Amino acid sequence: MKTFFSESLVKLRKEAGFPTAYRFYHDNAGKPVLKFSYRTYLLFEQGEALPPPEALGRISVALKLIPKSPPAGLLASAWLKTMTGEEAYSSLFEPFISVKTEALGLSPMHKAMGKFVKKTPISVEQAVLILSTYDHYRAFLTLANDEGNWSAETLAKLLGAKNAAAAKILADLGKKGLTRRIKEGIYTFNSEGVILEFPRAEIMPAGLNDKMREYQAKMLSSGSLAWRRLNVLRADAAELTAFYPVLSLSMSAATGYGVTEKTKHSAMFAIESKVVKLFDF
Repeated sequence: MKTFFSESLVKLRKEAGFPTAYRFYHDNAGKPVLKFSYRTYLLFEQGEALPPPEALGRISVALKLIPKSPPAGLLASAWLKTMTGEEAYSSLFEPFISVKTEALGLSPMHKAMGKFVKKTPISVEQAVLILSTYDHYRAFLTLANDEGNWSAETLAKLLGAKNAAAAKILADLGKKGLTRRIKEGIYTFNSEGVILEFPRAEIMPAGLNDKMREYQAKMLSSGSLAWRRLNVLRADAAELTAFYPVLSLSMSAATGYGVTEKTKHSAMFAIESKVVKLFDF
């Protein structure tokens, strides 16, 4: 039977880019990370069971929900409403708690954009391989932004690596479903026209997110600044979280400028968005 929680869970799971319950569970490393069985998760989606609070927290992270954001509020309020019943929730809790279920300041353009942005989550298993070495990470980013075919020789030239090392990287990516072999020694990337998202740091093995940040810093230091804008303002920390989904969608919109074939002025760009708390004020 459907419940407020099960309907919200399925909705948010699909919006996060997981087409099925199976993909959501196993792409997030299953029981070792989520701490419950696949059968138990199916009961959550079917409305036959409600996760305990600690499991709800892990599900929220696996869905990549931003803490204190409207989507996270939607899931939490649906859980509470299902736990207490709609009547009790309306009379006892709703008058006294404020739950944001919509992103304030989200323009009609951003709302429309959110419906058309197609995301494909990278599984934990795939992330472990991609981040196994700096060259694996660079190769993944390169192939993910190109629709052409790649040989070990062409990849080796771009990475500044030996042909044998490049051949291994192509084969490794193929074993995890990230590349597809066209013919002997020739590969192409296995996903087109989508936004690939890594799992949240809390889901990945310890230290793996730090390794990704290290790789990213190394890449950024090797490039040249193309454009920058910095805005410093005083804001309420809780209210500012409503702006994070706007930033996230704007970052996703940048992929609309991506090209998968070489042009006269094409290059690889890194577009970064972050909010830094400077001090209490």
